[in-house]
Amino acid sequence: MPGAGGGEPYRIVVDESSFDFRGLTEERLTDLLEDFGDALEDLSEQHAVAVSPLWMEVECADDRELYDVLYEGEAPRAGRDARLRMIRLMDRCPSWDTDVAGLPEQVEVAGSAQEIAWSLCYAWWRARQGQHITCLVFPDGDRRGWLPVSAVDVATGEPVTEEVFHLAEASALSEFWRSLFTREEVPEPEFFGHGHTAFPRLAFADSLSFRKFDGTYAEMRDWVVQVLSVVHDHFADALARHKGQPHQVQAELGRFGLDLSPESPNTRSKPRAMKQREVDHEGETYRCEWHGKKERHRNRIHFSLPDTRLGGRILIGIFVDHLDT
Repeated sequence: MPGAGGGEPYRIVVDESSFDFRGLTEERLTDLLEDFGDALEDLSEQHAVAVSPLWMEVECADDRELYDVLYEGEAPRAGRDARLRMIRLMDRCPSWDTDVAGLPEQVEVAGSAQEIAWSLCYAWWRARQGQHITCLVFPDGDRRGWLPVSAVDVATGEPVTEEVFHLAEASALSEFWRSLFTREEVPEPEFFGHGHTAFPRLAFADSLSFRKFDGTYAEMRDWVVQVLSVVHDHFADALARHKGQPHQVQAELGRFGLDLSPESPNTRSKPRAMKQREVDHEGETYRCEWHGKKERHRNRIHFSLPDTRLGGRILIGIFVDHLDT
């Protein structure tokens, strides 16, 4: 689900309406253009980021289009290197298709009217089709996260509000991907394909199956996403911070409302039980004794320590009702 491959619409667009340079000093504008360029470059390394074909024509200051500031160096001024870098990065971006029926002419974001916001209109329209995209914004404003975007539905003439995700840093993209499990009701056969995008520092064993839990996919999915999020974001750092001391790592991760722990000394003393925690993945064997518990007596996610054989990633090795102890 990461880009426009296989005919899928782009998942990330640049929100040209966020380019408001009014009141910015040359130094501040230069820094912000560099920050925006960093985010766009990072995102473009992994995903297709699309722009409106008219992005240069948006008014970024009084009587000044973006073209005037970036290409001509007119006021409000910014450093030459920052301007040229942004031009280069934006020019590399593909354009999203403007030939779509029902695209609104203007939108409101959190109650604020945006008269010229082509990419926001596109994001709203995509949300109406049931497929969300996220907007990369200029980092000076306060647009972050899921925000209500309203427009008049061309077919009905009625105002409709959809939520659109806004980000200014590439690191926020993971929140967007993970929220789609629920917002787009990612079906079971597509869970792990989407999981590779939502959790890039995790690896998934081929043997994983929701059918090995005591519960349906619909019942288990949100808890699984929560566990994977905490393991992805915090497990390796907690291990390093506490030098692998399990009780300290367990206590730190517990603040996220999850029960994550390694096997007890009793279980570790039983070779047959520990054999069940071994997972074959791509010709290598990994011990997955750390696990998340949904309930005291059932439903576990077992995972490995970060492993150099996986480029430092963590293997999610076992979904299970319960293993022998």
